[in-house]
Amino acid sequence: MTVFRICNPQFSEDISGTGAKLYGGRWNSKGIAMLYASEHISLSVLEMLVHNRFTDFATDLNLLHLAFADSLSIKEVKNNKLKTDWINDIEYTRFMGDQFIKAGTHAILKVPSAVIKEEHNFIINPSHSDFKKIKIIQTVSFSTDKRLFSI
Repeated sequence: MTVFRICNPQFSEDISGTGAKLYGGRWNSKGIAMLYASEHISLSVLEMLVHNRFTDFATDLNLLHLAFADSLSIKEVKNNKLKTDWINDIEYTRFMGDQFIKAGTHAILKVPSAVIKEEHNFIINPSHSDFKKIKIIQTVSFSTDKRLFSI
């Protein structure tokens, strides 16, 4: 399986989850390392737009293609198993993600995107023993249509 991540070129080789550890995210509290990726490039763009408040059109970006075997240990959180207002309760999703990392039983957590709930993000546990099986298979320079930033 291939998943996607957009990042600043200086962090293209860093899939340690350090950025999420420093700042926290929807599925993790500060202090918990976690790597975020999306099932589609377009979802990666939307996630970048809403979470990073991206406004600098001149910023260089890279698109990472991350690969892992389908046999890798994946736990899935289904949308219909989440509480009704999960999108508005970041503490709820952070608790779930933190518990996922602390349990250490799976390498990857497949979660619905809060941006497009019918699509998925993949939360990757960098401290799991199978993390070494997740590889960057391609890194390319990335840009989007600037009209996206005028909405």
